[in-house]
Amino acid sequence: MGLRQQQRLPILAAIASVLATLVVVAVPTIDFAYRRPSLHVALETAAMLIALLAAYLVYGRFHRSRAVSDLLLLCALAAMAAANFIAALSTVADTSLRFATWAPVGCRVVGSVLFAAAAFSPATLVRRARTRSLWALATLGAVLTGIAVIVALAGTRLPVGVETELAGDPGRPDLHGHAVVLAVQLVSMALFAAAAVGFSIRSSRTGDDFMRWMAVGAVFAVFARLNYFLYPSLYSDWVYTGDVFRLLFYASLVVGAAREIRGYWEGVVHSAVLEERRRIARDLHDGAAQELAFVLRRLRGLRGVNEAMLAPVVAAAERGLDDSRRAIAALSRPLDEPLDKALADALGQVAARSGIGLALDLAEDLRVPTDIREGLIRIACEAVNNAANHSGASLVSVELANGKSLRLCVEDAGAGFDPARVVPWPRGGFGLTDMRDRAGEIGATFTIVTSPGAGTRIEVDVT
Repeated sequence: MGLRQQQRLPILAAIASVLATLVVVAVPTIDFAYRRPSLHVALETAAMLIALLAAYLVYGRFHRSRAVSDLLLLCALAAMAAANFIAALSTVADTSLRFATWAPVGCRVVGSVLFAAAAFSPATLVRRARTRSLWALATLGAVLTGIAVIVALAGTRLPVGVETELAGDPGRPDLHGHAVVLAVQLVSMALFAAAAVGFSIRSSRTGDDFMRWMAVGAVFAVFARLNYFLYPSLYSDWVYTGDVFRLLFYASLVVGAAREIRGYWEGVVHSAVLEERRRIARDLHDGAAQELAFVLRRLRGLRGVNEAMLAPVVAAAERGLDDSRRAIAALSRPLDEPLDKALADALGQVAARSGIGLALDLAEDLRVPTDIREGLIRIACEAVNNAANHSGASLVSVELANGKSLRLCVEDAGAGFDPARVVPWPRGGFGLTDMRDRAGEIGATFTIVTSPGAGTRIEVDVT
């Protein structure tokens, strides 16, 4: 079995990160180190703003889902934003090197732990989501403030995490950082690796696109920590490859947030369209369908009327009632319903009303645009209805195949007819004209194979 679509992107991100890291380590002649304190400030500011945007989005997700995982992810992103804020502020305000190192270290550890916990948290719901989220953020704020206060009070008693002036060849791995700083990078790398696995599994299981991008971001965070371990530049004036990977982590958050926002608005539009379709279906059911049913009952109850004159009127009323019912069924279906399921339901209703048997061979779980789905359903229903009324057959076979093209075949072994002698609409029948026009509207080819006594086969190919 191939890899699921949801898992491919994190794996591709991992492969690209491995190759980039190997190039950095194996080709020391290429200068990957730049001493740009101002660039560090820009990176920290951008990371802070992106983390805040993602946190705000997850805050909205949590209020809709009330899931513990979203609450933990909200707190993780808030902790990361706080770490980036402290790092940027420390550089601009020219605080001590110890505070600029250890305060963000503490905040990032908290953020990494919460991020990994969000990937594996159980699918439990939280009551009073607004109150719980405020309490969680307040508690997180108190913890992060406590970390900053403790670091500030400790002052010079804390060791220097990373020397501003890095010795040696900046192109080669050289562990200049304090042992605790290096250990934090390794622990964070393990936490983000676990988060990448957890978010990837969750996205595959639920189809949540936002979780997939969290997995991609976690992969980049893993290699950011690995590069910070090899080139400990995060708390210095130097910009190394770890900063690039960390920026890619936050870029993944931006992409995930943008896709989440787009999905939200598409969902709003989808709900509005579905509600309007249902309203039209209700109005059609309570109006035209009811009136046509009344007319048809009265026509069938007439006595002493020329049957030759009455038969076309009855047939027209029956056709109008069938069309109304099909329209009501189409409007009531979900917009993303698979074609095979919608087709089977619609044909079952036609067969039940006409008393003809069905033999269905439908490819499963076919997702097609709404216009193509509705067009094929209407063509198939019209073909089955014509077979029931004119062919004299007791069984109609319907096949839906998805090969080089999407093909619909409706076939009966009935009386058949001579297509050359069919009088077209408006002087004759409308069924064939309607099917041919609907096929043209969806860009499909319409073919009919029939002759007297040889049955009828209708084929529609959508390329």
